Amino acid sequence: MDRKKRNGWKRLTALLLCILYGSAIILSTTGCGRTAAEIPSAEGTEEGSSTEETESSVAAMGRYMESTTPLPDGADSEGRTMTMLSDNRLAYFDAAAGLLLSEDEGKGWSPAETYSNIVPQDGFVNNSSIAPDGSLILCHVQSLENQELVYNIIGMDTAGNKREVLGQLEDGDYINKVFAKSETECFGSTVSGKICSIDWENGKVNLLFTLSEQPEMMAFAGTQLLCLGNSGVAIYDTEQGSMLERDTVLDDYCKNNLKGRLNNTSGSYGGIVLPGEEDTLYIADSSGLYRHVRNGNVMEQLVEGSFSSFGDPMLGMCAMVRLESGEFLLLTTGEDLIRFTYDPNEPTVPEKQLKIYSLEENFSIKQAMALFQKQNPDVYVKYEYTYAFLEKDSSMTVTDALKNLNVELLSGTGPDVILLDGMDASVYSGKGMLADLSPVLKELVDQQAVFENIASAYKQENGTFVIPASFSLPLLFGRQEDVEAVKDMDSLAAVVEKLRQENPESSITGAFSARQELLQLMEVNSVGWLDGKELDTQAVSNFLNQALRIYKADMQGVSKEELEVWGETERAWNLGSLASLTAGDMIKIMAGTASNMLMDMGAVSKVVDEQGYVFDLWPGEEGTGYLPMDKLAVSASSTQQEQAVNFVKLMLGEEYQKMNTGSGFPVNRAAFDSQDETDGEMSMGTGWKVGGKDMQFSYGYPTEAVATRVKELAQNAEISLEGNVVLEEAVVEFGVQVLTGSMSVEQAVKEIQQKTAIYLSE
Repeated sequence: MDRKKRNGWKRLTALLLCILYGSAIILSTTGCGRTAAEIPSAEGTEEGSSTEETESSVAAMGRYMESTTPLPDGADSEGRTMTMLSDNRLAYFDAAAGLLLSEDEGKGWSPAETYSNIVPQDGFVNNSSIAPDGSLILCHVQSLENQELVYNIIGMDTAGNKREVLGQLEDGDYINKVFAKSETECFGSTVSGKICSIDWENGKVNLLFTLSEQPEMMAFAGTQLLCLGNSGVAIYDTEQGSMLERDTVLDDYCKNNLKGRLNNTSGSYGGIVLPGEEDTLYIADSSGLYRHVRNGNVMEQLVEGSFSSFGDPMLGMCAMVRLESGEFLLLTTGEDLIRFTYDPNEPTVPEKQLKIYSLEENFSIKQAMALFQKQNPDVYVKYEYTYAFLEKDSSMTVTDALKNLNVELLSGTGPDVILLDGMDASVYSGKGMLADLSPVLKELVDQQAVFENIASAYKQENGTFVIPASFSLPLLFGRQEDVEAVKDMDSLAAVVEKLRQENPESSITGAFSARQELLQLMEVNSVGWLDGKELDTQAVSNFLNQALRIYKADMQGVSKEELEVWGETERAWNLGSLASLTAGDMIKIMAGTASNMLMDMGAVSKVVDEQGYVFDLWPGEEGTGYLPMDKLAVSASSTQQEQAVNFVKLMLGEEYQKMNTGSGFPVNRAAFDSQDETDGEMSMGTGWKVGGKDMQFSYGYPTEAVATRVKELAQNAEISLEGNVVLEEAVVEFGVQVLTGSMSVEQAVKEIQQKTAIYLSE
C-alpha cells in the first residue's frame, strides 16, 4: 500500500464504523421495546445512589454540555491519539500531522521539538499511543506484494530517537494494538488476546499473559495495566507480574452493555477506560460517559450518549482526557476536539421529547438521531426497539412485539416516528395509525431530489404514509447467457442444475445450508405469497418446490471442509460477499442484494473485469424491482408532529444521506451520486482457508461503468419486492424441513397456512 491510498483509509473509517457497528447501550424493557437508560443527575452522586429514572429526574437541572475546537491544520484520522503530559501540556498525534503540543488545552498547537517523522511512506498506522513523558509508540502495517500484512512496532523516546521492533510472535501471532505508559514501558495486544511488553533494548516482544479476547484498549493506573474488553476489565500488576481481583460491578456492566460490540477494527475504540482521581475509573462508550469507584456498586452516568457525541455512530473514539477543572476532552475520528463542561443551569433532560421506534436496533436511526440532536439541542430523542443489533430475543416474538406497538399507537402513547422495517406498512396505514406524508414526498419529487419510483413505493390514492430513506437492489450476476436465461424461479433452478453438471464441485449459488438457501431465494419471491390478505398456497408451494431443486443442486458439490467454514451461516449473503467467493472458484451464478457501492459493487466490479460477468435486476415471480429500507412513518396520534416530520425530512435530506454510508443505497439522488466520488485509491480484501487452501480476494471502488449501471437499474426498478416478515419466518421454519427431507411440500404449506392464519385474519 502506498501513501496515496491514505485518503482512502480515512474515508473507509466511517464506513467500517457503520458495517462493524455495535453501540454499547444500557437496556431496559419498556412498552414495546428497549430504550437507552434514563439519565441521573450529572452532578456527583453518593456511593450507592441509583441511576434509575424518577419523576423528579425529568425536571432536574445540571448537564454536561458540548463545545468544539477545530483540530490542528493537516490533522488526519489515521493513527490518531491524544494524552495529557505530566507537564500539563496536551499532546496530539496522527500519521499526517505528526506529534503536536498544546499549552491551552487544545486551542492552539505547535510541533513537538523532539519529533521527526517516524511514519514510513508506505503502509498505514493502525493505532498509536503517547505516554505522559512525551514518548510515542505506533503500530504500522505494511502490505507486501503477495498481500501478506506485516506489523511493525515503531517508537520514539523522549529525546526523539526512533526505534523499531517486529510485532510478530514466535507462534506467528502479531501485535496490532499498542499502548505506552512511558518510554521504557510499552505494551501491545494481539487479535487472539496475548498481552506483551515491548523490549526496545533487545528488539523483541515478550508475552506477559493471555486473555480470552483481545482488549479493546489498555490504560494505566500506577503499576496496574487495565484491559477493557467485552467481558469486563482485566487488571494486571506489572510489578508483581500477576493478575489482580476483578471488579464485579464493572465486569457486569461490560458484559451486559459492551459484549459483542467492541473489537472495532477501524482505528478507533468502541469503549474507553480512563483512570481518574484516586480509585475512580471513567468508562466511555456509545451510551455515554460513566464514573465508577473501583469495587463500588454504582455506575454513575455523567453524560447521556443519545444526546451527545458519544452516541454519534459516525464518530469513533480515539482518546479521552479529564482536565483538572473536571471537564473532559474527547478525541474522535471527526474534525473537532470535543469538550464536555458541566452546566448546572441546563435541564438534565430536555423537556421536549421525540420518541422513535424500530423492531430491530437500527444504525441509520442512530446516525440520524446524532445529527438531529446537534441541530435541536432542546429536544431529547428517545429511541426504543425490540431486538438488539443482530440479536433476536426469543422471549418476545415478532407477532407479540407488533401487537404491543399497535396497542400503544391506538392509545396515543406510542412513538412519534416509526421505522417500519420488518413490519407490514399496510396494516398501520389501513387502520389510520399513520400521518399523511404526501407534502414531504411532493416537495422532494418536485425538486427531483429523490428517485421518485422508490420514494413513492407506498404512495396510495388516499395519501403517502411511509417513505423509504434507502433501498437495496436484488441483482443476478454471472455469465451473460446464464443471467439472460433467468426469468423466474423455475428458469433459475434450470440454470443452477445446468451449472452443476458443468461444475461438479462446491456451491453454485453460494448457499451452504437450507436456511441460507431459503433466505436468499425469498428476497425477490416472498412478495407474491399474499393475495390481498389471503395466503397464496400455490405460490408458496411453487417456491418450495423450486427452492428444493436449487438446494439439491447446490449441495451435491459442497465439501465437508466448506460446510465446516460456512455451514452455520444464518443470513443471506449480500452480493459483495457472493462475489468474493469467486476467488475460490466457487459460485457460478450469484443472486443477492446490493446495498453499498464499495462493499458490494466494488467486489462485483472486480469480477466483471476479471471474468467478464454481467449483472442485471434479479427477476422473481412478480418481476424485477427493489427492496425499500429505512421505511419512515409518523404516528397520526403523535403530539410532536412538527418535530417528527422534521426528523423524517432530515433522514431524506442530502446532508444526512451522504453521511449514511452503512445502510442501503440512498434514495436521495445527490447522495447516491456522491458514492463514487473517491478521494484516493482504496484496497479492501478478505481471506479464508478451506481444507488447508488459502483464498484471498481484494477489490477497490467500482468502475465508472459499474456505478452508472447501478444507477440505471435503480431508476428502472419498477416495483417494491418487499414481503411480509411474519409469513417469511413461517416459510423458513417449515421450508428448512422440506429442503432437508423431513417434511413434504404439501405438509409444509398446511403448517404455514395454519401458523399464519390468525395473523392474516387480524
